Amino acid sequence: MFRNMLKRSFLSIRRKLGRTIILTLIFFMMANLVLAAITIKTAVAAQMDYAKSTLGGTVTIQADMDAIRESQKEEMEKGANRKEMFKNMVRPAVTVETANKIAEYSEYVKDYSYELSSSANSADLEVVESEDDNRMPGGPGDRMRSESSSESKLDKDITISGISAYAYISGVQNESFKIKDGTYFDEDSTDKAMISYEFAELNSLKVGDKFKIKNVYTEKTVELEVIGIYDNSDERANANAIYMNTETAAKFLSSDDYNDGKYNVSNVNYYMINSEKANEFVEKINADFKELSENKLKIAVDTSEYDAMSGSIESVGSFATTILIIVIVAAIIIITLIVTINVKDRRYEMGVLLSLGAHKRNIIGQIATELLVVGTLGFILASLSGTFLAKGMGQSILESQIASSAQQSERNFGRPGTQMGGSNNGSTLPEMPSDDASNGRNMKQRLAANRTQNVELDINATPIDFLLLFVTGYLVIILALILPSINVLRYQPKEILAGKE
Repeated sequence: MFRNMLKRSFLSIRRKLGRTIILTLIFFMMANLVLAAITIKTAVAAQMDYAKSTLGGTVTIQADMDAIRESQKEEMEKGANRKEMFKNMVRPAVTVETANKIAEYSEYVKDYSYELSSSANSADLEVVESEDDNRMPGGPGDRMRSESSSESKLDKDITISGISAYAYISGVQNESFKIKDGTYFDEDSTDKAMISYEFAELNSLKVGDKFKIKNVYTEKTVELEVIGIYDNSDERANANAIYMNTETAAKFLSSDDYNDGKYNVSNVNYYMINSEKANEFVEKINADFKELSENKLKIAVDTSEYDAMSGSIESVGSFATTILIIVIVAAIIIITLIVTINVKDRRYEMGVLLSLGAHKRNIIGQIATELLVVGTLGFILASLSGTFLAKGMGQSILESQIASSAQQSERNFGRPGTQMGGSNNGSTLPEMPSDDASNGRNMKQRLAANRTQNVELDINATPIDFLLLFVTGYLVIILALILPSINVLRYQPKEILAGKE
């Protein structure tokens, strides 16, 4: 009986060629869209994992301005002189010792950076004259420094910018800062520095040469070796800025600020391995370093780059999921209708088979076999074309989402308080080292937006994707058979044949 069932199935497929072609086309189109959706979702998941590992987010230690203002308010209520209070206000900072201890949480931190800013006296060197003495110094840390009136009278004409890693100089990140000759410094490059091309030309210095500058506080001379010469295309850049690691920069602090090696650093950033663990990392810092809040410092989380990239990618994945659901539901309905009509057209054939002793399950098995054979053919054909459809669909949707995000970002730029890529789970962006915090935030948003423009999905079907295609397709066939099978089970051979006569 089983052999006869298979034979009847193949005979029916061949005899009803028009119906077979229509079903094959339906399965082919359904399978193309299903494979495209599955492949896109796989590519989205892979891209999200990549984004988490490369754009894990940044945790920053910054001044808690709310706590500072509350403290100022209390002082004013006690009769403090407002002018003197604001004049002597010192922004809280993190000690290098604390910054290094927090960086030891290797399960969260991929890399970290902090800065140290000071000034120096050029001694016998020439300095580059500037039409605007107030333009931006060498590094972001310099812009945050507030000088007392006595300090501003010191003889200083060189900006010292120390940073724990060359890669985190703001100019390097926005690509305005380039090495023209030599190489960059690192943690081990003690007493080595990078100078500007203009400063080098003016003083006939080249890579490997040594020069001396003075600590403006102690008058102590420090000898530095030129490790690299840089170009900075930023029109606000200071050609008299010298870059070095923080250990070397600390030699230009006052004795009080150096504090036996326990000096303060600014712009402390921790770059996360995974953005999803940023808030967990913040909780651990707050629990283990309570002195930060006591010193009016707070921890801020910035995942703007990850959010900018993931927002567009997640939209593609959501769209693919929607397509998958719609296609599956539509396929079940269409195939159910076709099979139901087919069953009604073959009532007499079924009545004859049932009267000859065939079981109803054999009738249902015959219909299922026909669908499985035709469906398998459609799935195989779709396996050859589904990837190309997925690439076209995925990239088109992604470009649309990126364009939408870019328009939203353009509307947000220049408006304080706006953020790109969501609410960051209630966290705030870290204070940027700028006279106007919103300018710094917008710069970071632009960098994130530019990075998002280059996002591409690697859409290629994997063996698992093909397996999911066939599994999904066969499930659709099984679900589409439920209603027609109920009709077959209701049929009685005598009633069918009597109705035929």
